[in-house]
Amino acid sequence: MGYEESKHPTIDRVTTTTSTDDVKHNDVAPGDTALANAALRYKIIALVTALMLPVGSHFSGTALGAMKSELKNHLNIDNTRYGVVSASVSIVNTIFPIAGGIFIDKFGSVWGTLGLLTALAGRFTSFPLMVAGRVIFGIGSGLIVTMQESLLSKWFRTQSLSIAIGIQLSVSQLASFLGTLAANPLAARTGNWVWPFWLSLILCGFSMIMNIVYALMVRHLSGSKVITATKPRRSFQFRSILKFLGCFGLLLRLNSFMQLCGPLFKPSASASVVVPIVATPILGVIMDLFGFRICILLLSSIFLILSSALLGWTYVDAVVGMVFYSISLAFGPIAMITSIGMVLPSDYIGTGLGLYKASNNIGTCILDIIVGVIQDGTANQGYTGVMLLYIVLAAIGFVLITSLLVSQRISLNNLLETRRNKRLSMMKEKHEQEMELISNGKDACSGSSIKPISCVFAILLGCALIVAWVLFFVYAASGKTSS
Repeated sequence: MGYEESKHPTIDRVTTTTSTDDVKHNDVAPGDTALANAALRYKIIALVTALMLPVGSHFSGTALGAMKSELKNHLNIDNTRYGVVSASVSIVNTIFPIAGGIFIDKFGSVWGTLGLLTALAGRFTSFPLMVAGRVIFGIGSGLIVTMQESLLSKWFRTQSLSIAIGIQLSVSQLASFLGTLAANPLAARTGNWVWPFWLSLILCGFSMIMNIVYALMVRHLSGSKVITATKPRRSFQFRSILKFLGCFGLLLRLNSFMQLCGPLFKPSASASVVVPIVATPILGVIMDLFGFRICILLLSSIFLILSSALLGWTYVDAVVGMVFYSISLAFGPIAMITSIGMVLPSDYIGTGLGLYKASNNIGTCILDIIVGVIQDGTANQGYTGVMLLYIVLAAIGFVLITSLLVSQRISLNNLLETRRNKRLSMMKEKHEQEMELISNGKDACSGSSIKPISCVFAILLGCALIVAWVLFFVYAASGKTSS
């Protein structure tokens, strides 16, 4: 599957030394860039183990959303303070995914046992302990998802990236679906509303085991040597972040919508997760063959607008609106993640995905709290104001995606919309250029310049980060308890 297998069919392992002579002899670049040239069997092992890494995290996240009513009753809190609990996972992930993208090996395994505090918080009905548990859990869960997508992007960026990410998103949605489906019945069957969080802890332990299996496989792949010992890491160049920041930072995915609408549309919420489970692998194949990533993003924003309008202002069955939302949920992430994996140099994919996740979590944190405030201020705690907010944001997203469609045609030679044969040729050329730069001791972003739009987005991202943290601490301290 890799480009180098035909040249060297006996080479199974990735060369991790930095010697120029070794690079010439083995035709691979050192470090993460070489993962794209690994043998097919190692790519399959990497895919299977990477798919299992965040299962516990996704289950726990949706279990919390499905149990919104139970949490409010047992913790005696209102919608605003529930928004704080929900946002507590996102708030730490406004920063940590970036660090995780840069130092992914060091931070990859910390979160498996940290679901314990959430379960203890439920046991003692403590709002502060629940927030603390979700904050600590959020640190690890955000990092592990960033690590998973970074690994898949580095292994499959030259071929079949869309298919790999499609399968990954399908498995993640399946874990989320099980969390939504099982949380309340498990609490009812056991007579204890804390049990879904104990089950989340068990699944997190399984994910930790998968993390260890992947690490052992990479150790074998690198010739039973520690990569950092054989290849000294170059100093991280923060200047290079500004060189690619504008490529993907304009879009904030509205990934908290399911949790917010779940308690109101219980029969529909589970159905809304089924579509991405089935659709994302199919979309992966379509994008791998035909491209159209930005067009698929446009469709995602259109379906989000339609779903919000149907749920907020019509008497159409809520299932229809939630299915429209689920189509948006399927179309958006796969197009964005695969685009990042194609556009960025391999050595910066982790950082890029970390920035993408951080920007998502900044938006999610702000929206979780604002939506809680809006809902508490709406008659009968309705969702009309919430739906209007989502329509406005989705419309802004549509305009930004349209500008991205035009800009990538100019700056990237329409790479994100190109069909398979031409795209493979372009990606192979791009990959070989990166390998040559790295083998000569240069940064993969050498030759690129810092664009003004990147500086503008960096400032906006910093301002949004400050707003998110201020809102979180203000409403964590001042939110009301429910009467």
